[in-house]
Amino acid sequence: MSKLNEDIVAEVRAHSAGLKSLPRVRMVAISLGYTLVELDSDTLGVCFTPRSGADSCVHYQSAGTLARKPVLELAELMLSPNPLEKSVGIAAVNAVSKVIMDQEPEKYRFSDIDFLDLLPIKKERLKVGMVGNIGPFLPFLTKHAASLIIVDDNPSLPRGIMGHGPAMSRNIKDLAQVDVLIITGSSAAVGDFDEAIESARSARFIGVVGPSAGWLPDPAFRRGVHAVAGTRVTDIPGARRAILEGGGTPHFIRYGQKYTLIP
Repeated sequence: MSKLNEDIVAEVRAHSAGLKSLPRVRMVAISLGYTLVELDSDTLGVCFTPRSGADSCVHYQSAGTLARKPVLELAELMLSPNPLEKSVGIAAVNAVSKVIMDQEPEKYRFSDIDFLDLLPIKKERLKVGMVGNIGPFLPFLTKHAASLIIVDDNPSLPRGIMGHGPAMSRNIKDLAQVDVLIITGSSAAVGDFDEAIESARSARFIGVVGPSAGWLPDPAFRRGVHAVAGTRVTDIPGARRAILEGGGTPHFIRYGQKYTLIP
């Protein structure tokens, strides 16, 4: 079976073929927290920037060449084994996906319900697993979930965040018994999305959330995902400034509008 990244790129390529034209790339930036691809149609796609592990000031050998490429060529980088190239590819895919959804709005179903309210944990206390630590979700999940386990490879996150709440793990297999699975969009950047879906076979609800999840949702829906929640950047100068100054989601989210797509 093909991987999610492969299906997303194929989906974007297929839909793009039906458009009269695609915008040109205006800017590519790999910043500390997020990577961005900006198009000259005033469209911005973003993706979490993985830790590069560089041992010098050079983090990307082909720096200075990316903004010269067509956006679909950048989108193909979502399939690259290089983590930084992959983040550029996802940001490009997210930018093109916004263009496609704007031109084909009838093909996508937007939910009027907030992502957290879609989770089936208020009526029944269920086991929740989360791939990636989404801090703002913790108060809601610890209040309503029977248990919460967070799988994240960030070495700075200690086991047992908040002292008593969620359990921390670096093993994706620990999701085997969860009833609800939440996957950050940045998981596409680090490559464990498909493994998370495979590991959480008992999950009755799967959601993907985060600014990195701005891609066309159908490949995820075909894998059993129930909701994909992203962010549409509405104030590009503000978001660009926050990202280029090293900011993360809390800094640029104010320059966008959250949305949730459902099958």
